[in-house]
Formats: sequence, structure tokens, C-alpha cells
Amino acid sequence: MLVALLVALVAAVLVPAPATAAPARPCSRGLVALTFDDGPLASVTPRVVRLLVRLDVPATFFMVGDRVAAHPELVRLVDRAGFAIGNHTWAHTDLTTQTPAEARHALVTTRHALLDAGVQPTDLARPPYGAVDDRVRRVMAGLGLVPTLWTIDSRDWTGLSPRRIANGVVGHVRRHRINVVLQHDGVTNSPATVRALPHEIATLQQRGYCFASLDAHGEPAAPVPVISVSPDRRRITEGDRVRLTVRLDRPTTRATRVHTAAGSVEVAAGRQVAHLWFRAPQDRADERPEDVTVFAGTVVRVVDDDPPPVVSVVDATVTASPLVPVAATVAVHLDRPRDRPTRVVVRSDLGPARITVPAFSRHGVGTVSVPATARGREVALHAAGASSATLTIEPSGRTWLEAARAAVARVRWPDVRVRPIF
Repeated sequence: MLVALLVALVAAVLVPAPATAAPARPCSRGLVALTFDDGPLASVTPRVVRLLVRLDVPATFFMVGDRVAAHPELVRLVDRAGFAIGNHTWAHTDLTTQTPAEARHALVTTRHALLDAGVQPTDLARPPYGAVDDRVRRVMAGLGLVPTLWTIDSRDWTGLSPRRIANGVVGHVRRHRINVVLQHDGVTNSPATVRALPHEIATLQQRGYCFASLDAHGEPAAPVPVISVSPDRRRITEGDRVRLTVRLDRPTTRATRVHTAAGSVEVAAGRQVAHLWFRAPQDRADERPEDVTVFAGTVVRVVDDDPPPVVSVVDATVTASPLVPVAATVAVHLDRPRDRPTRVVVRSDLGPARITVPAFSRHGVGTVSVPATARGREVALHAAGASSATLTIEPSGRTWLEAARAAVARVRWPDVRVRPIF
């Protein structure tokens, strides 16, 4: 007996326990919309609301008008918790057995009761028992309402236990299909539904489903994520790269493509994070730091890594006048352009030449005044950080008198005509 017990213990240690299946990625298998009919009921509806809020699960409540009128505070509780509210007629009567006028009255009075309770209902209307025909559809269409049925009946209204309710819902949910679950917060067995919800929700989430409200067409609305992009560094050097993290605030049922200044990246279904690289372009222009918007509200500062441009002063020649000063042109060149004007002061014995090289240009010119007495000289030109150049002043080859005559000849005298007096 002892030997058998020891063998059993050894076998228990050596044989591994069965592995638990890893949960599927959130939203990777589709959407489930929970809906609750026949409320509000004071003993159930607040419990359902608190549970859904705690689990962060959306839902849609289809309310009966006479109960809305009796308990407007419960309607406001559901609305302020963020849940959608639809129309379930005034007294839960089969609309196909009523005249168009009676069906219209049942829907209109329910809508008025919801408005009187201080909430704005959706345009979704669920016909009791799912009973709808062309005549009912025409009545609803005339009121701007959308008939909204279900794809999964939990049958919680039949008196099932919480386990059977949860298993029935979970067993009928289908991947990537429209899954609209009918449950009740206003029938005798609704407390069993409340107890079934935690297991039902946890199991579906583990299997990769997301929960959704109903959209304007009565179908589960895919969650719309808020997208953010953050760089691992806020400041980079020209030519360097930075890693961008794209993050969704919630998973979605389909791949989400995000466009950034670095290109596009796809966040897979059920995922919330993706990465890509942004590389700052490299050029030879000397530039100020630039703020690059890689995504709305996300900025990376790109700092130039090029040294300041090298300035060269160009040798120049000017012919002096024996009579008056002349202007000599002084030119400078940059070995690369800048994104802003560059100011260069060229100094000489004749005085400074202040030169501005325009943005994105490499050339600029200025002048110095050469006096009449400076002919036949060579004047050194200096600029900070640049090698010296020479301004050669050549004599004009004219005498003072010849220069004066030439100057007078260039004068344009005004044509004055005197009218005869007599």
C-alpha cells in the first residue's frame, strides 16, 4: 500500500498539469452588444448599471414607457452612467396586433416619457417579442425609429439558472458576426441575469471579444480608439532618427492604420501599440533648430549638425577717378547656404563694407568708397573667419582736367525756354 502511494505521488510530480489556454487578444474575434429589455426595475436595473460600470462594459437598455413614467430617476441613472436607451413601447404589447394608430401611440408616449425623465433616447426601437411586420415598420419609419432585434436570445425570461444563462449566451456568440444579446432587467428572473453577467463577460473577453453599444443602425458599433504618438526623445540631430510609439487607448476589432510624418504604421486587431522610426533629413544647409510635427500634437525638435558656412572674400579691381570718389564692389561667397540671411562685415583701410547674403543664397555684394587720392594702391580686405582678399585700385589714365570735362559732358542740363516778353 505504501509503495503504491509513493508511486502515485511521484507520478503526480512528474506528469505536468494541463496548460491553461492563453487568452485571445482583445477584440480580435469581434464584437458583442449586450441589450436589456423591459426595465427599468428598481430591484435590478441599478445592480446591472453598477456591474457594467465596474467592468467598463457598454450596453443598450430598451425601456417600457409605463415603467419609465413610474421611475424617471432610474432612467436618469442609466443615462448618466453613459448607457444608450431605446424605445420598447408603452405597455409591452405586440405591435402587430394593434392598429397603426395604436402602435404609433405606444411608441410616441414612450418617447415623451423618456424626454420628460430628462434623457435623450436613441432612435432605436425594439418591438416586444420581436414581433414586427411591414405595417409596424412603416409606423416606425414614419416616427424616425429603427426596428432593432437581436441575434442571441439568452432565454433568461424562462427562469434559467445563472450558469445556464451565461453558457447559453457564450455558446451562441460567433466570431466576426453580428452578436446582439437579448437579456432582461425587468422580468421576474432578472436577478439570475445579474448573477450570470460577470462569468458571461469574463469568458467572452478571454476569448477575444469586445463589448459595444448599438450604433444608429442597431448593430454593434466598433470602438473608436484615441490615437497618441510619443517619441523616445524630443530632440534629435539632423540625420539622426527617433523611435515613435503609436498607442491606441483601447483595442479594436480590425487593423488600424495610423499616418505620421514618418510614414504609416498598422496596429493589428486586438493590439494597442506599434512602433516606427522617424529620421530627420540630412542636408548641407546651415539652419536654425526646426520643430517637426510627426503627429497631431507631437513635436520633435531637429537640431542642425552643420558648422557655420565658410566665408570667402573675392579679390576686386576698381578704376579710380582723379576727380571724385568712386564705389568699389566687394563680393563675398559662402561655401553652403543658410536658411536665414547672413551678415558679413568686410573691413579695409577704406572703411567697412556691410554685406547681407540672402537666405538660401551663397553670394552677396557691398561697396566701399575709393577716394580720388587712392589710385595705384592695393587695399587688403578682411572678414571674420575668412582669408584676406585684395582690392586693386587702378589709375584711370585721365588727367584731372580730362576727368572734369568728361563729368561735365555727362551732366544733363535742363531745357529752359524763355518766352519773349515783347
